[in-house]
Amino acid sequence: MLRRSPALPVLLGLALVVTACSSSTDDTAASTTGPTTTEAGETTTVPAGEATTTAPPSTTETETETTEPTVPLTCGVPRVGSVMSTSLDAGGADHPVRILVPEAATDATTLPVVLNWHGLGSNGDQQAAFTLYEELAAAEGFIVVHATGVPSGDDDRNAWEVGPFDDPDKDDLAFADALIDQLIDDHCADPDRIYSTGMSNGGFFTARLICERADRIAAAVSVAATSFPADCDPAEPVPYLAYHGTADAVVSFDGGGSTLVTDAAAATASEAELAFFEQRMLDEFGEFADAFGCIGIGPEQIAGDVIEHAFDGCDDGVRLAFYEIIDGGHTWPNSPLGPFLEDQLGRTTTSVDATVEGWAFMSAFTN
Repeated sequence: MLRRSPALPVLLGLALVVTACSSSTDDTAASTTGPTTTEAGETTTVPAGEATTTAPPSTTETETETTEPTVPLTCGVPRVGSVMSTSLDAGGADHPVRILVPEAATDATTLPVVLNWHGLGSNGDQQAAFTLYEELAAAEGFIVVHATGVPSGDDDRNAWEVGPFDDPDKDDLAFADALIDQLIDDHCADPDRIYSTGMSNGGFFTARLICERADRIAAAVSVAATSFPADCDPAEPVPYLAYHGTADAVVSFDGGGSTLVTDAAAATASEAELAFFEQRMLDEFGEFADAFGCIGIGPEQIAGDVIEHAFDGCDDGVRLAFYEIIDGGHTWPNSPLGPFLEDQLGRTTTSVDATVEGWAFMSAFTN
């Protein structure tokens, strides 16, 4: 396992200090719901939109006002438009899980779900703040889930298992299965409208779900990472979008290493781990297109800094498109926190929006 890079100590951790700094001046960031602190197994609900700041994860305890009973929402219980902070012990580890359940007139109606996976060293609370998916879910009426991965081996950073970075002591695919099952059983999630998106390590994990859980994922969006490994064998075609910056130094657009691979890390990394960061992103995405019988219809510049690589004629009528962000960094397109992270992660485009446009894309498809 690669060791921590001293130049980017949180690396994809999304710098919540920025969120704290912007909470008094940035109305958008202030509208996100801050995390709650709970004991294992307990669930706390927080009315969406009432929190005024996004608190740092687990560094100090924070108190959150609750206005609803602390009970799990199940089919038959009215939805209250709240964030729930709970946990799920599955796949060999106990994972914090943050769920936004939107308001609904009746709980008998099943709702779509977006699983939003964080990057290496980050957590679900930070991913929620970085992408503003909860704000969109509350407005559009879908469930969004931000789970937190656990460290692998002797690496102390939260992570999802991808490529050669496997941990025999945990099983993140089993966790994803258990999470989806729980959402269906406890929150009336629609099993035919389960969607996956993620950033960096979470983007790689989304690609892995397409490879190994295509029957459960109705559509997917990866940001700043995609991979089609040699053993990838999707059970069925999955609609798929990807966004990647050409100046991404963490997951290189054209291969050539990563800022994660310091000299010290390279000395202890396996050949497979080093090769993982040599992947060319557009080529990896093209492997999905080939597997789904798609034909590339040529690049088109759709904005001053965005080139769309679209595909047509895919099996089962699915759609694939890859968005090349010219001079874009290792960032989430149109994130309000992007400008504050430019020194660490590079430029964030505002020409496309991986949250709003990603949801619009995914929600058009069902299994």
